[in-house]
Amino acid sequence: MADEKKKVLAVDDENDVLVILKTALAEEYEVYTAGNGIDAIAIAEDEKPDLVILDMMMPMMDGFETLAEMREKPGLDTVPVIFLTGVSDKDKIRKALDMGTAYYLVKPFDYMELMEKAALAISDRKA
Repeated sequence: MADEKKKVLAVDDENDVLVILKTALAEEYEVYTAGNGIDAIAIAEDEKPDLVILDMMMPMMDGFETLAEMREKPGLDTVPVIFLTGVSDKDKIRKALDMGTAYYLVKPFDYMELMEKAALAISDRKA
């Protein structure tokens, strides 16, 4: 791919998950990581990612709060978000989808499914 790589911001409070995500995505994407929602918003404002992969359960600011704050910011309001979380509660899944997340994946996740959903979310945004 001659043009520059798309940017993905991975947000999770578990560092080992961030390492896995960065390793999985690095060949296709320029990957940024954040360990909490506050850092995620700051990085997103600076880097303008093409996709955010967001954990739900985090200290200080959970995934829903992080997503809600991103949706308030010009330039971040249309960035596709994939929730990647250990939470499989149907009400939480519905809330995430109602908030406009592109996809909802439950940990442990399938690498190929994540790559497929990431590509779809980014291409859907352009459409």
